[in-house]
This record gives sequence, C-alpha cells and structure tokens, in this order.
Amino acid sequence: MPYSHLFKKEKSLCACNNISIGNALEFIKANNIQSVQEWLDSDELRAGDKCKACLENGTDNDGVTLAAVLSQVRQGKL
Repeated sequence: MPYSHLFKKEKSLCACNNISIGNALEFIKANNIQSVQEWLDSDELRAGDKCKACLENGTDNDGVTLAAVLSQVRQGKL
C-alpha cells in the first residue's frame, strides 16, 4: 500500500474526540460499520461532530478521513 505510512494505528484520526486510527479500526470491525453516515449516527464512537476536519481533509490535512479509513478496512488493507 503506497500510503501505508498515513494509516498507522497510533495516528490521530479525529483530534477533537481523541480517536486514533486504531480506535476506529476496532470500532468499524466490531460494529460492522458500512458507511460514514452509519458511523456518524452511532453513539458509541463520536466523530465528525465538532470541527469536521476528520470528515473533510483529515486532522493533519493529509486526506486521512473517516471515509478513507473505512474504505481501507472494507478493502481489507487495514
């Protein structure tokens, strides 16, 4: 995966809610999350409800968004 350095488990995915990529992976897999909207509607791992960076361009403006992580999981890359 050419961008694997962007998807390290300890990397921040949602700084406002203190969610790492590792937290997101556990949540997505445990709850069989299939879409970003399904994730946003969940009360278990709140994300995207404050500054919205994790939805639009990534916490570090690097494109690592909720949708990008979800896509990587669904493709079996994470």
